[in-house]
Amino acid sequence: MTETVTDQGTDAAAGEPVLQVQGLQKHFPVRQGILRRAHSHVKAVDGVDFELFAGETLGLVGESGCGKSTTGRLLMRLEDPTGGTIRYRGLDVAAAGKQQRSELSRRIQIVFQDPYASLSPRMTVQEIVAEPLQIQGRYRDGGRQKVAAVLESVGLTAQHANRYAHEFSGGQRQRIGIARALVLDPSVLVLDEPVSALDVSIRAQVINQLELLQEQLGLAYLFISHDLSVVRHTCDRVAVMYLGKIVESGSRTDIFSRPSHPYTQALLSAIPSPDISDLGGRDRIVLRGDVPSPSNPPSGCRFRTRCWKAAEICASIEPPLQPAPDRAPGSQQVVACHFPDPIDVVGGEPVGAYRDGDPDERSAGRDGTN
Repeated sequence: MTETVTDQGTDAAAGEPVLQVQGLQKHFPVRQGILRRAHSHVKAVDGVDFELFAGETLGLVGESGCGKSTTGRLLMRLEDPTGGTIRYRGLDVAAAGKQQRSELSRRIQIVFQDPYASLSPRMTVQEIVAEPLQIQGRYRDGGRQKVAAVLESVGLTAQHANRYAHEFSGGQRQRIGIARALVLDPSVLVLDEPVSALDVSIRAQVINQLELLQEQLGLAYLFISHDLSVVRHTCDRVAVMYLGKIVESGSRTDIFSRPSHPYTQALLSAIPSPDISDLGGRDRIVLRGDVPSPSNPPSGCRFRTRCWKAAEICASIEPPLQPAPDRAPGSQQVVACHFPDPIDVVGGEPVGAYRDGDPDERSAGRDGTN
């Protein structure tokens, strides 16, 4: 019996995740020579696990190059994974047949980072938003009315349909991109830095629109961002990536109030404080060195080359994701660190972190070595 993809899923039980990712990998070959043989691989994503539930927003955060955007592209099948599984309501995406793949592509949609580059300058808004319907063969059955309705749902009107993308502001262009993603009635939206290219003054408008749509439609969001202040405002759960791996995940409260991984603590310490009294006096964790190459990641813990807690065990054994120490009852916070040390955060600032002016303390390892 062939499984079909529906909003309710394939024998999906209550509370089952809409999207389940296990051991996801993407290794890009580095080719050289006349024969273009691969002599190494860039391990952009290297064993990522997470679940996404209907109506929730999961934030995927980290520095540039950590693999978060590649993860989003893998979910959309814009890139083929090297390993691991992606399941939509229990159905293995890789094992899906042709008809199922067409339906899956409708259920999982993406909003790209740059609204200026992701919209064709040669197409009207009507054509841009209607294109997914035409590809799926759904436009003839009320397509024009569907486009008008979805434009209205993102704060635009049918009068905008005959205009071109260059006639709109950045915020309006991103709304067009959101409308294009919504026109197929998806269950999951991959939001790849959806507001990073926008002026600060209009970011809140787009975020509020996304939250309203989620409330109305029950959408699940994978919110990819490097801006932790936005993530703190929008996300229910947060996963922190470093060099292709998730190093800590938990609820928004877990991550922003009691981070356990040194990398998470460093990221949080870099969030600007709105309190002017903090200027010149707040603690800041400054990481030493650069991010290692994903084609040759460090042995053991990948963060050890920049970590002030690094010891011999960190170089030889890769720490698995395990329950964070002293986590609250019912918390699902997990951390990949041999020496997790949760710290309380007051006003977004880690208490007791190394001060920016103490290079000796920052560079000293747990065993007293660099």
